[in-house]
Amino acid sequence: MIWIGEGSADVGAIGGKGANMAQLERIGLPVPAWFAVTTSAFRKALRGSELEERIGRRLARAGATDLLEAAAEIRAWVGEAALPEELAESVRGAVDSKIGPSALCAVRSSALGEDTAEASFAGLHDSFLFVRGTDSILETIRRVWASAFNDRALAYRRERDLPLEGISIAVVVQQMIEASVSGVVFTANPNNGDVHEVVVSALYGAGEGLVSAGLDADTWVVDKDSRSAEAAIAAKTEEIVFDRAAGSGLTRREVDAGRAEASALSEEQLQQVVESSLAIERAFGRPQDIEFSFDPSGALYVLQARAITTVDELGPAAGNRLLWDNSNIIESYSGVTSPMTYSFIRRAYTIVYHCFAEVMGIKSDVVRRNRETFENMLGLFRGQVYYNLRNWYRLIRLFPGFSYNSDFMESMMGVSEGARFGDDALPEPGWRKRYFVELPALLRLVTRSTWNFVRIRRVVGRFQEHFSSHFKAWSDLDFTRMAPHELRALYLEMEEKLLWNWKAPIINDFFVMIFYGTLKKLCATWCADESGSLQNDLICGEGGIESTLPTQRLLELAIEAAAEPELRSFLLDHSPEELAERLPAEPAFTSFFAEIETYLDLYGFRCVNELKLEEFSLKDRPQFLYQMLANYLRMDNLADLDPRTSTERESRIRREAEERAFSALGGFPLGWLRRRLFRRALGNARLGVKNRENMRFARTRIYGLFRELLRALGETLAREELLAERDDIFYLTLDEVWDFIKGTAVTTDLRGLVTLRRAEFDLFRSDSERMPDDRFETFGMAYHRNRFRARRRAGTAASEDGVLRGIGCCPGIVSGEVKLLRSPNEDARLEGEILVAERTDPGWVPLYPAVSGLLIERGSILSHSAIVAREMGIPTIVGIPGLSTALETGQHVTMDGAAGTVELEGGETQAATASDSTP
Repeated sequence: MIWIGEGSADVGAIGGKGANMAQLERIGLPVPAWFAVTTSAFRKALRGSELEERIGRRLARAGATDLLEAAAEIRAWVGEAALPEELAESVRGAVDSKIGPSALCAVRSSALGEDTAEASFAGLHDSFLFVRGTDSILETIRRVWASAFNDRALAYRRERDLPLEGISIAVVVQQMIEASVSGVVFTANPNNGDVHEVVVSALYGAGEGLVSAGLDADTWVVDKDSRSAEAAIAAKTEEIVFDRAAGSGLTRREVDAGRAEASALSEEQLQQVVESSLAIERAFGRPQDIEFSFDPSGALYVLQARAITTVDELGPAAGNRLLWDNSNIIESYSGVTSPMTYSFIRRAYTIVYHCFAEVMGIKSDVVRRNRETFENMLGLFRGQVYYNLRNWYRLIRLFPGFSYNSDFMESMMGVSEGARFGDDALPEPGWRKRYFVELPALLRLVTRSTWNFVRIRRVVGRFQEHFSSHFKAWSDLDFTRMAPHELRALYLEMEEKLLWNWKAPIINDFFVMIFYGTLKKLCATWCADESGSLQNDLICGEGGIESTLPTQRLLELAIEAAAEPELRSFLLDHSPEELAERLPAEPAFTSFFAEIETYLDLYGFRCVNELKLEEFSLKDRPQFLYQMLANYLRMDNLADLDPRTSTERESRIRREAEERAFSALGGFPLGWLRRRLFRRALGNARLGVKNRENMRFARTRIYGLFRELLRALGETLAREELLAERDDIFYLTLDEVWDFIKGTAVTTDLRGLVTLRRAEFDLFRSDSERMPDDRFETFGMAYHRNRFRARRRAGTAASEDGVLRGIGCCPGIVSGEVKLLRSPNEDARLEGEILVAERTDPGWVPLYPAVSGLLIERGSILSHSAIVAREMGIPTIVGIPGLSTALETGQHVTMDGAAGTVELEGGETQAATASDSTP
C-alpha cells in the first residue's frame, strides 16, 4: 500500500507522477524526499466503504448533462470513506523514515495516465502544499482521492475517450523545499515547437509565483547543441516565499531593488538546470515539462517532470540522430522518385561503395563489420531521395589514416561540415598508433592513389572498352521476347559485370577532386583570380565530351531543316504531338525522318530525369525532340549555333584564358617551374572533367537499358494480369519483383501493392506544402514524429541591394526576360530567354542552345549543367539560393556569368524565403 523506493516503480501502482519521480531518482537527479500511497490502497479503501461498485454504477448512468452532479456526489462519498488502519500505520512509518514527522509536505495526485505522453491531466486533480503531521497528511490523502472525480477531470477523460470505469489514483507525499529561486523548463520550445531549443523560465521564491500568480520571470532560450543562450531578463518586483511568521503557507513580498533587475539564475545555475533537464529528456525519450527549485544553500531540486503533449516531434530526446541531405543527389533524382528507382539506386550505391572501399584500401573484414553502413547510404522521405550523412561520415571514417588527419579526409571527400555524432566518436589515437599505424596507412593510401593517377588514361580506357563490349551485346537483345526469369538473370549479369566493376569512375572522381581543387587554388594564389572565372575559362573547350554529342547532332538536324523551306515550315506549323504521328508518314521527308530514326537509335535512351527509371525516354516519346528542333528553327541566329562555330568560340575563350594565366605566372621568380606545375594541374583537371562526363554518359546508357528491361518485364506481368498496366512495375521494388519470380515473396498481391503505393506517391506529388527540406535531422524512428524540416528556415533569396548571388560558371553578361521551368515538359518553347530552373540534369541539355543564359538554383561548379554550359559557351550561374521562388517568367534581369550575380529590374524579388539547412 506504500511505495518508498523499493521494488519496481510500476506506473499501475504509483501512477504517472510517482513513476516519473522514481525515474528521476534512478538517473541520479536530486529529488525531495518522497513516498507514494499506491492505487491498491485507494481501491482497498473504496471496497472497505462499499464504494467501488456504487461509483461504477453512478458513472455508467451519468450523461453529458449530469456529469457535474455525478462528480459532486462521488467526491462526497470518497471524502467520507474510512481509511484502512493498515494504511494509516504505513503512512506514519513512511513519514518518519523518509521525510520527518515535523517536515512540511506536498501531497499530490498521481493518477493512472497522469503526466504521461498521451494525457497530462495537468491541474485537473488536486494537490495540497504545506501539510504538516501524519494526521493532516492522512486527511489530505483522502481529499486527493476525491479529486480523481473532479468534474473537469471526468470531462477531460470523456473528451479524450479515456474510460470512466475503474478510475484509480495514487498519491505522492513529498517534502516541501523552501525555494529561493524556482522555475519551469520546457525541453522543446512551446512557442514554436522547436525540439532543438530548451526554454527556461525562473523567478525568485516559490514556483507558484510563476505557475499560479503570473509574476514576471526571466526567460532563456538555449540551443541544445551549443548550449548558447538568449536571455530576456525581467524586472521581478515581487516574489512568493514561505510564510515564516505563520509557519506554513506562502506570502507575497517585494523584491529588493538590487535584485529586481538581476538574473534570477547565475550562468552556472542555468547550465546546471539545462544539463539536468536534458538528462531527464533522454531518460524519458521525449520532450519534458520540468519544475525545479534552488534552496537557500544553492542546491538544485527537481520537483516533477511530465511529457510535453503539444509538440509534433520527439527530437533529440528519442536518440538515433540521423542527418539527411539532398544537395548533390537531387540533380539526378529531383522530385518524387518511384519505389523501383529508389530500390535500384539503393542497391547500386551499396555495390559501388564496396568498390569504393576496395579502391581506398579498406580491408574486407572492416567492410563486413560495417555492412550496415554500406547498405544504408540513402533514404527516401515523401518520395524524395536523400543521402544519409551519418553513414557517409562513418564510411569516410574507415579510410586508412582517417584518425591521423580527419580534416584532410573530410576536405578531400567534399564534406562541407565536419558533422560529429557523439556515439560515433573515435578515441584520440596514442602516439604509437598515430605514427606507426595510422601514418603508414595514410601513406599507403597516397601511394595507391598516385599509382592510379599515373595510369588514369589506361584505367579509364579499359573501363570504357569493357563497358562498350557488354553494352553492345545487351542492347542487341530483344527484351520483349525474354521470360521473366531470363530478364532477372540478365539483370544479375549486368550487376556483376558492370556495377561490381565500377572502380574507374571512383578513381577518376578522386583525380578530379585533387587536380580541379589544385587548379582552383593556383588560379587564386598565383594568378590572383578570386572570382573563379579564369578556372572556368581554362576548362572549357576541351572537346571529346560525349554528353554534348546528342545536342550537337540535334543542332545539325535543325540547320539541315532550315535549309529546306518546306521541311522548316512543316516542323514549325505542327505541334510536337502531331509531328510524332505525321512525320513518319510524309513521303517528302523520308530521308529526314530516317536521320531522326538514326538519332533515336543512338540517343533514344536519353530523357529528362534520365536516372529515374520510371521516366519515358525519347524512344518512348519523341515529342520532346521535335519541340527542340522547333525551338532552334525559330532562332534568328541559328547559324551561330553550328557546332563548328561553338567550337571556335570555346577555343578562343580557352586561348585567352591561357594567355592571362601564363602571363600572370611569368613575373614570379622561378616562373618556369610554376608554369610547369600549373600546366600539369591544368591538363589533369581537363582530363578528369572530360573522363567524368563521359563515364556519366555510360551510366546514363546502362540506366536506359535497364529501363527497357523493366518495361518489358512490366508488359509481361500486365499481360498475365498480375499488374493493371505495364508501368505499374515502377510502384514495386526490385526485390519484390525478383522475389515474386523466384518464389521468396512475402506478399504476392502485386496489384494490391501497386494500389497502395500509387495512392501514397500521388499524395506526395500533390501535397507540395509537406515536401521535406533539403537538409534535416530525424530522431528515433525516422518516419515517426519527425517533420523533415531544417533547423533554421529564415533567409531571403536576395541581398539587401536586390542582387541574387551564386557561383559563376561560364562568363558573359546577358540582359533579358527569364523563363522559369520546373520541368522541360511544362512548356519547352524557348526563344532566347534566360532559362531559370531549380535544378537540371543531362536531359535538359537540348534546351540550352535556345536560351541566352542559364540560372540554376541548385548545383556546383562541377555539376553537369555547369560543365556542358561551358562547352557550349552559354553564360551560366548555379547555386543561387531561393532562385525559383524569387523570379517568375517574364521578369527582366541582367546576369553576369563571371561574377555570379543577377540584378533584377527595379531591384526587387518576389516574396520568397530559402531554407537555411545548417544543422
